Amino acid sequence: MTKLLRFTLLITLSTVVLFTSCKQKKSQEPLEERVAAPDIDPELAELNRKVRRAPTDASLYHERALYYKSKQQYDFALVDMRSVFKYDTTNANYFYTAADLFIKVGAFDQADDVLLVAIGKNPNLAKAHVKRGELAFYNKMYNSAMKYINDGLKADVNFAEGYFWKGMVYLEQKNIEKAISSFLTSIEQDPEYTEAYMQLALAQMESNPKLAHQYLTNVIKLDEGHQEAYYARGMLLQEQGYSDSAQADYDKILSINPQHLDATYNTGYIHLLEKRYDNAIVWFSKVLQIDGKHVRAMYNRGLAYELKGDKEAAQKEFREALRLEPGFDLALRGINRLR
Repeated sequence: MTKLLRFTLLITLSTVVLFTSCKQKKSQEPLEERVAAPDIDPELAELNRKVRRAPTDASLYHERALYYKSKQQYDFALVDMRSVFKYDTTNANYFYTAADLFIKVGAFDQADDVLLVAIGKNPNLAKAHVKRGELAFYNKMYNSAMKYINDGLKADVNFAEGYFWKGMVYLEQKNIEKAISSFLTSIEQDPEYTEAYMQLALAQMESNPKLAHQYLTNVIKLDEGHQEAYYARGMLLQEQGYSDSAQADYDKILSINPQHLDATYNTGYIHLLEKRYDNAIVWFSKVLQIDGKHVRAMYNRGLAYELKGDKEAAQKEFREALRLEPGFDLALRGINRLR
């Protein structure tokens, strides 16, 4: 998304916020319908057909904006929201969607303005209050965040996301007990709230690894593509000495994202620990293909060379690591070992 397009879209939606009783200028035409290519997503093709059949129906542009949001195509989503507001500026949910999109593109001030409009149109829109709390959380305004979140929970006491963000505030305030309690309440309200399970796991990785493992497994059952959960569980298993199980989780990540730096590095590290030095060299080389300045991968590749008896190659790796990070103690000790 170009800066000019983003600026234009922000100005358009900001105008809606300030003059919600006014009609949009005729020059702000809705986004032209995307011509269906042979490989177009059938869901998008159907949305396009709906828009074509009813080109003044704001709800259809909103539906397509939500589709683009789900695909992280925020530029298209924002353009569709411009069309939404051309035809309807009365629906609080539309303003909520616009605010959420502003957050996605980093326009936090505009997002808060739009949320205030949403709340003005529907004071009981719990998600709008909680979203303001989320914004305040990002800005480290924790007292304000808690106030807005509580306003949302007053509107809907069963709103799971409100309890989730209370938990996040408590985490920032180092109140782990209250954070855990809030996350637990969140999943009581919504048993499929994956990020609440994730935070519960992360909060208890050290104090209760067995329970953390259980929470991470819950995340994976709910979302088989959740890379963060696989990685956290893999780390937990690796630290407990279950290298094969940890590797299975790293393999799953790499099947989803072959460029995942940490899973690639940890795979090399497991091979190194298991004395499969040639394999370790291959994997650390893959790390360096992704990040050529990853000094720990460079050092460990050198260590693998050293342990397999290739001192010249090991020294080369240690020297390069030390060049990239002067004072890197492990590389310095490696060079001294080989003198």
